[in-house]
Amino acid sequence: MNGVSLSAKCAASFLEKCITYIAENASECVKTNSFLNLTKEGLIQVISYDNLGLEEEDVWRCVLAWAKNQAGVTQPTAHWTEEERGRVCLYLAPVISHVRLFLIDSQVFAEEVEPTGAVPIELSLERYRRAALHSNKLPTAAATAVPAPASGPLTENDKRLQPRLMLNLFHGSTILKNDKIHFQGTLNGWYGAAKQTWRLVYRASTNGFAASAFHRHCDGVAPLFIIALSSNGAISGGFTDVAFAKTHRKGGYLHSEKAFLFALNYNNEPPTKFDIVKKPYAICYHPDCGPIFGAGADLLISDNCNVNTESYSNFPHSYDGPNAMFGHLFGDYNFSITDYEVFTLAPSAAPVASKLKHERYP
Repeated sequence: MNGVSLSAKCAASFLEKCITYIAENASECVKTNSFLNLTKEGLIQVISYDNLGLEEEDVWRCVLAWAKNQAGVTQPTAHWTEEERGRVCLYLAPVISHVRLFLIDSQVFAEEVEPTGAVPIELSLERYRRAALHSNKLPTAAATAVPAPASGPLTENDKRLQPRLMLNLFHGSTILKNDKIHFQGTLNGWYGAAKQTWRLVYRASTNGFAASAFHRHCDGVAPLFIIALSSNGAISGGFTDVAFAKTHRKGGYLHSEKAFLFALNYNNEPPTKFDIVKKPYAICYHPDCGPIFGAGADLLISDNCNVNTESYSNFPHSYDGPNAMFGHLFGDYNFSITDYEVFTLAPSAAPVASKLKHERYP
């Protein structure tokens, strides 16, 4: 009996890891034949995951692609016969409630979702009622004239109204993943672009902990997010809009108007951002050290930081903010960094015509 129980636990753990991998790499996974051939139960498990790394419009598109594949339909919605529509809707019916239709953009809903005929009229009315209530373009009286469903209006804690926890914005991060993935949204909020994606430039555990490895991969690149994990589990780091580069200025300091430091999980407190206050000393270039923020230094990651405690933080000094205090980044003056990652902006996708956007999935 114990053996069976252990086996079941291992299987559940393995399945959870698979779902997590799919969620973090959703945009690639949903375009595979393996996804299109999932069982109904498998599809529901994937699209019900709160951390699924897709916009809700794309969740709908991949579910529709799955249903079309199951039904053997290849034509776009506008060209379906009634018999094809019936086959697709037969597969959509048991899974559509797991798509958070109320979060889909109104134009996409009208152009891509409703024409399938798969959404019950009552659900469509509720979706438009809620959209009208939250729109500045329609008066409240007109919005409330749309009848609520017979079962009563949805409550705010209905899962269909809850945004998925987070898209995978920092692709390839091994520090901000699983239960830490929501911190990606925090960093983007501070950066000022909620949906900005980032490309991994350097990871110490992969590219080497030597300062020379950091400079080889990161010098001349900007903007940068540097995310560090200490041996005590603290996750902190910094952002700079100027690149690390050799300079003739005394001390190697570089000026920035926008640099900041951050602590994501200090002492289980909410994430905190600390802005640069002594702007001429935002970052410092030193070939024998990793990244340096501030004169002091507010944060210095040492050469081979994983095997020594020479990394240090003399914070607050050049950076400051509400509740800033000594040890706020990594808990002490000196510390060991077990890994750190550096990200820069991911290449922007080229503008796509509306028609093409709607045909990203079969």
